[in-house]
Amino acid sequence: MFKVLEGGVSEPIKWSKDHLNPESNIIILDEGSSSVFLWYGAKQGLVSRRTALRQAESLKGHGFSVGKSIVGRDIKELIEIDQRKIGRVPEVDDLHDNLQTLLSRGFKYLDDYTVTFDVDGDFPSAIKPTSKPVSTKAPKPTPVAMSVDKPEPVVIKTQPAKEKMKHASEYDTEPDLPKKTIPISSQKIADTPMSTIEQVTAPEPKLDLSIQAKIGFVLIGVLDHYNDIWISKKEDGSYSVEHMDGKVCQFSNSEGKIKFSSDSFTGISTNIKTEIQKKFLEMSKLL
Repeated sequence: MFKVLEGGVSEPIKWSKDHLNPESNIIILDEGSSSVFLWYGAKQGLVSRRTALRQAESLKGHGFSVGKSIVGRDIKELIEIDQRKIGRVPEVDDLHDNLQTLLSRGFKYLDDYTVTFDVDGDFPSAIKPTSKPVSTKAPKPTPVAMSVDKPEPVVIKTQPAKEKMKHASEYDTEPDLPKKTIPISSQKIADTPMSTIEQVTAPEPKLDLSIQAKIGFVLIGVLDHYNDIWISKKEDGSYSVEHMDGKVCQFSNSEGKIKFSSDSFTGISTNIKTEIQKKFLEMSKLL
């Protein structure tokens, strides 16, 4: 368990649910569920919340050294819990219940800050301590003898068996061997499975100007009420807008229309929500 301090520093703290209070941002690494929980205290502003998120993402990617072991190397999921949404957003309530269940389990200390849960008198999983140092380098593969059927002889000529296979390099200086030219009309193109063809990801298409304008209308409506906002684009293509005290709204483009998520505007007053929506509708008439 970590407490995120000012300046982007995460400080290990004693295991206790009492740390989950409005004044703190708390990070919890749980190898049992391969998750890292990030608790946002209700009184934490946008800057401190963003700092905590960066720290949680760093711990998720690299883990934390505890003696000769590294805790959190296999973390796969980052779970954010905003205290202000507890009791108002069902999805957040479910995540909070899972975290409380974790914090309510019986435990014992492995060191000053690392705990483990007893499961039938044994360590549960990856946080079992080891006597050997943990290396961050990938282990060297060990050759394994395999029995395979003798392949049918092939017509393709290969290098002599005594020669070692060389890897392609842009710095190779040996001249290419002469190749026999075959007329295009006589060449036969073999069928190649689609799965073996290297696919090139096409660049994301640009949004129509009308959609870009509608996105701008939403932001203008928000800026009428908040001077400092944070705008981020999510992996699913949606946009999230936050102000210093929390989230304003989240919306996406659906067939040329702006669609707001179910928890949009839940953290602000109803009057401001109405005025933002009214401004958006008024400006949309200009298109």
